[in-house]
Parts: sequence; structure tokens; C-alpha cells
Amino acid sequence: MPVIMEGVMRAVFAFIALLVLARLAGKQSFSQLTFFDFVSGTALGGMSALLAAGLTINVWGVFAALLTFVVLMILNGYLVLESRPLRKLLRGEPVVVVHNGRILRENMVRLRYSDDDLMTQLRQKGCFDINDVEFAVLENSGQLSVLPKSREA
Repeated sequence: MPVIMEGVMRAVFAFIALLVLARLAGKQSFSQLTFFDFVSGTALGGMSALLAAGLTINVWGVFAALLTFVVLMILNGYLVLESRPLRKLLRGEPVVVVHNGRILRENMVRLRYSDDDLMTQLRQKGCFDINDVEFAVLENSGQLSVLPKSREA
């Protein structure tokens, strides 16, 4: 029975710690998450699971690692807000992948972004013909922003 109680207590502690630390780390719409944000959230979940279920692991050591990780996430958030060069380095920047109906191959290769992925996202935006696209920009979040060509000529 003591092992069960310890598991319950650890789970409650991990839940509360994750809830508080996630609130401290900040909010962002899921669709605006960068790949790094997603991976960081997954790492937080993994550390929290270890905190809850790692019955042979020191609770305070895992909690210290979890707290350190959140502090680093918060610091990263402030750095990308305050410094454009660091924001470009740490978050990347949007990249034009279509200009005036032409796919910009060099940008596609650099992003490791396939024609199939591009065409899928264009169709999701209601653009079925690449020639109807003035600009398509791949955002940091992986979303595609599309400016159709003007119908006026």
C-alpha cells in the first residue's frame, strides 16, 4: 500500500507542478507553435511523467530539472522578443516558396519542403492552380500564407 500512496502523491505533485510551470512558461495558440515549442512541451510532459511514475527516482532532482527547463523556456521567450537577430536564429523566419505562380525551388530545398506538401496546403487555402498564386509564404509555425493573384488586369 505505501507504494500506491507514493505513486498517488507523486502524480498529484507532478500534476500541480506541470500546471503551475506551464502557466509560467506562457500561452500560445497551438497553431502558432514552432517545432521547438512542440518539442519543449513534449519534454515537459516526459519529465512530468518521470516525476509522477519514477518511484525509484528522487522527486526533488526531477523537479529541479523540470524547473530549470521551464526557466530556460521563459528565458528563450524573452530573448526572442527582445532581439531580432536572436529571434531569427532561434525561431527562424517566414520564407517565400511561391512568387508570381513560380515555385522557388532553392527555398523549398533549403526548407526540405516537398511539392506535395506545398500543393496540399495550397488546396487547403482554396488555391488549386499554382498560376493563381501571387505569393505563398511558409510561416515559422509550418502554416502557409497565400496571396492569390488579383483578378483585375
